[in-house]
Amino acid sequence: MKKAWEKGIIILGAVVLALFFCLGKKEEKVYTNGYQYLIGVSVPNVIEPWLNNFIDALTEKAESDESINIIFRDAAGNSEKQLQDIRSLTECGIDLLIVSPNDSNSLAQVLQETFRKIPIILAGVGVQGEDYTCLIQADDEKIGRLAGEYILENLYEQNQRIVVFEGVEDSQVSKQRKEGFQNAIQGKIPETDITYYNGEWLRDRAELRMKDYLIAHDFAEIVFAFNDDMAYGAYLAYQQYRMDGTVHIIGVDGFEGESEGLNLVERGILDATIQTPDFGGLSYEIAKKILNGEKVDRNIIIQPKLIF
Repeated sequence: MKKAWEKGIIILGAVVLALFFCLGKKEEKVYTNGYQYLIGVSVPNVIEPWLNNFIDALTEKAESDESINIIFRDAAGNSEKQLQDIRSLTECGIDLLIVSPNDSNSLAQVLQETFRKIPIILAGVGVQGEDYTCLIQADDEKIGRLAGEYILENLYEQNQRIVVFEGVEDSQVSKQRKEGFQNAIQGKIPETDITYYNGEWLRDRAELRMKDYLIAHDFAEIVFAFNDDMAYGAYLAYQQYRMDGTVHIIGVDGFEGESEGLNLVERGILDATIQTPDFGGLSYEIAKKILNGEKVDRNIIIQPKLIF
């Protein structure tokens, strides 16, 4: 399936959204033929694999649902732009907002303003304040803990070296996964055996950092990356340097696709992946319930699953 962001930021099945009607009249609804509801979606970027999966899942749902149209906005990693994106979406007359925050601190005011008018679903990351209808999160501390426990029980031997690839700096998701990992291994694996890198969620960045490590330290027996894309980047570094010995690699996400986690485990490239929820599909189903006047849980925490 072609990535949603490659199709453009506005994605709606066979019908073209009438965005030219979006003239800033907040009281005016913007609907196209047969569409009852308009949903605005704000994402922090279209680089991270889970966000691509998130957009694809929402798009697929919308394409098969004649009652809903969706407008996407990409903040390009800029919190100020995301704030403006949310205001712009609200002015377009959306009936509900789905947002994955770029960070937890910068959107409090705009979400407060928006929540007075329409329901809000937060996906993946929480924010300061209580201005939302539903928050959908993975148990990120448990993700890190599952990885640490798997390494201890199946892979680690005394004096082996471990490389851990975190996400972007200051990411709450990354911090929670690191906390869970460290809780699992505390007192069992010396910190001197572990090297941490910011892989920024990106395959090429993890590949580069892994190459730097291999040049300086020769080899690491175990790699744990906070997503499958970085895990695959580490694998590529080993392949290019033709390293002797066996490296064990664990990732996170467990998506389907040629170079995604489930396939990488099946091919023996990854030892394991920790599957996270289908945020896009779940967000869509929750949105439909809200728009139809049904009650939903305010806080939904999805439990991860270890696949090996």
